[in-house]
Amino acid sequence: MPHHRLNAHTSTRPATRALLDSTSRTRRPGRHRAAPQSSMRTTFRAGALAAFVGAVGLTAGTAAQAAAQPVPPQIPSDIALPDNVKLPAGLVLPPEIDDLAHDVLPPSVFAPGTPGIKSAVKPVSGTVTSGYGPRWGSHHNGVDIANKIGTPIYAVTDGVVLESGPASGFGQWVRVTQDDGTIGVFGHVDQSFVRPGQKVRAGQKIATVGNRGQSTGPHLHYEVWDANGTKINPQVWLNKRGVHP
Repeated sequence: MPHHRLNAHTSTRPATRALLDSTSRTRRPGRHRAAPQSSMRTTFRAGALAAFVGAVGLTAGTAAQAAAQPVPPQIPSDIALPDNVKLPAGLVLPPEIDDLAHDVLPPSVFAPGTPGIKSAVKPVSGTVTSGYGPRWGSHHNGVDIANKIGTPIYAVTDGVVLESGPASGFGQWVRVTQDDGTIGVFGHVDQSFVRPGQKVRAGQKIATVGNRGQSTGPHLHYEVWDANGTKINPQVWLNKRGVHP
């Protein structure tokens, strides 16, 4: 997952308030245009993250008790969590905190969305601008996640690269056979760092966000094809593996 620098706060409550205030001022981006970056978002990241870490069990209390505990005065920019830290079953976080946590914490923290199904990794950070389904008089076969050119794109699961290079409509793409036999398609990429036949691991950087091909702004277009080549809803597929774009 992408690394984010964090700034410390004295408590989690002001951080959550700053999060909600900032969210209320953020406009929904256009079709594929990345959301504007707010300096407020960088400021409250550490406090919001600290509230989440307290909630997932670094303390023995409940989520409400964890939120009331003070944040250490210094928070390192690179946070390494113990392997046994997991999100307690049944704990529901505010959407803004949940999205932030999925952006900055490793996948091991989160329980798989569906029992018996392996967890996966978010393909890229950013803002969803288009989902799977009808769009502009046709059918959109993937999910579009907008961010600036050069933003890292990650392998969603362990797998093998099928193709990496030019593709009609996408300008350039990467296709990966994922661990359940589906094919993950990463479209409009700017740079690819993998080659056909290469094995990749979940969370490995395989490409960067671009604006190639038929694109109205820099974003990743991610599709999932089943074993028969049918293009299925990638958001549903990701949700079952504990990933929420």
